[in-house]
Amino acid sequence: MSLPSELWHQVADHIPPQLVADLYSVNRPWFEIAMNARYRQISFAFLNRAMLRDLARLRCGSCRGKTCTDSHVHPYFVKEVLERSYEPPQPTSRPHNYPLRGKFKLAGLFRDQKRLARCARTSALLEFGSPADLVRTMVEVISGLPHVTHYHIAWSGLHSIDNLPTPFLTAAFRPSVLQLTLEISLEKTVDLLGHTAALENLEELDLFLRLDHVVPPEEYEQILVEHLAPAINRLHKSLQKFSLRLCEPLDISPLFDSLRFMPALDCLSLSIPMARPHLGHPSGLGKFLNRHRQSLSHLVLRATELSGDGLMPAEDPLSEWINDALSFVTGPVKLRTLEASLTLFPIEAAAMCLGRFARTLHSLTLTGRHLPYDRVEELLGAVRRAGAGRLHTLRLGGVTLSPELIDLLAEKLPSLKRLELLVRDVVGSEGDLPLYYGGTEQDDSQIGNFFIEMEQRRYLNWGLRSIALSRSSFPYRLQYEAEYKELFMGCIPSVSKS
Repeated sequence: MSLPSELWHQVADHIPPQLVADLYSVNRPWFEIAMNARYRQISFAFLNRAMLRDLARLRCGSCRGKTCTDSHVHPYFVKEVLERSYEPPQPTSRPHNYPLRGKFKLAGLFRDQKRLARCARTSALLEFGSPADLVRTMVEVISGLPHVTHYHIAWSGLHSIDNLPTPFLTAAFRPSVLQLTLEISLEKTVDLLGHTAALENLEELDLFLRLDHVVPPEEYEQILVEHLAPAINRLHKSLQKFSLRLCEPLDISPLFDSLRFMPALDCLSLSIPMARPHLGHPSGLGKFLNRHRQSLSHLVLRATELSGDGLMPAEDPLSEWINDALSFVTGPVKLRTLEASLTLFPIEAAAMCLGRFARTLHSLTLTGRHLPYDRVEELLGAVRRAGAGRLHTLRLGGVTLSPELIDLLAEKLPSLKRLELLVRDVVGSEGDLPLYYGGTEQDDSQIGNFFIEMEQRRYLNWGLRSIALSRSSFPYRLQYEAEYKELFMGCIPSVSKS
């Protein structure tokens, strides 16, 4: 049947992807559609039969990575080939004649399944005679993926394989890559990131730095300044988004001090450890923000209590560190969007950031914990004091929805256009305690009291055009959703006109 390829693609758009991948035998157009669906995203993490099959198919000409745009490489499988620490296959023996008791028959079945799985694993390893064979194969396959735009590498620990995976990990470094995500030991950046010059069009860099603790602590600053910073600086012309996370507290202020001005940098995302030294001396981050105050439009902040030994409580307030860092931002900042995950990030620190950046903000997101009325008042007060007349979008929650909360939002943010509230519970008056029955559903009388109070209110001078309510926990749709919509359209005239 001869039909235009565009028509086949239209049909494929209405079929679940897992089914499309199995329709390769219909005809030639469907073969290409199925291969595109099957290999659009590939992962090399476990050296098993599935990975060997993918390697074989990606080496052939018919499906040589034509549309692979998302690639994940976790080189842990190299250790298996290097160490060959597997058991030899056991000789097949005649099955025993077990008595007719179910538990003995099941025990034999489980034992045989484990034996077959062990043999399959061994045969997969035997496909490669040496680590060099594996590296050559991986280089050939990954080099043959010319359209990768999103590249993910996870490489930490694995001291025994040293820098062996570097040739095939960097084989995908080419101008087509737009987003690079690295979960990597700081020690391994020395070998890997010397090749970033090939990523001349990279737009997003997401770094999750770990420490293997295999070098003296004083060498970390040298790695940051002499290896990691130059690798990032080579991307300065194209880099638009930079995300940085740490597995444990580390002084990375030398990295910030060594990074040059990035004219295209639009978004900065930071996860700040709660424990000392946080991100190092606050001048590092502060001066970096100050250098980019005219180009940076989006800032995402969160805190983490992870450390090298697991969960670790904060020894001193993170707010003090944030305040010191902000003191190095000396000029006007053109930040348009601020997102703060308040799960661990102190509300006091969020208020400090609002006091510094709210004047130019168009969008604000403050989520991650329950915010009582007085906390919302504190945060909105910081926004109002900063003169945030341009704030158009606010996402807030979880909150206890009350008439007084709506009054506060209308008073503090009269120019707000879009409001999204993550609602934990609803009360008829601020200060009422939410009542639940059955452990999950809130007492309908309290919700009814909220409706009665709100029906008496009119916000004639509030220019809000859109309001959205959702649950701050599963299920996400709020009960009586249609009734809330009708209620707010009645008391906020600008919403009913949108």
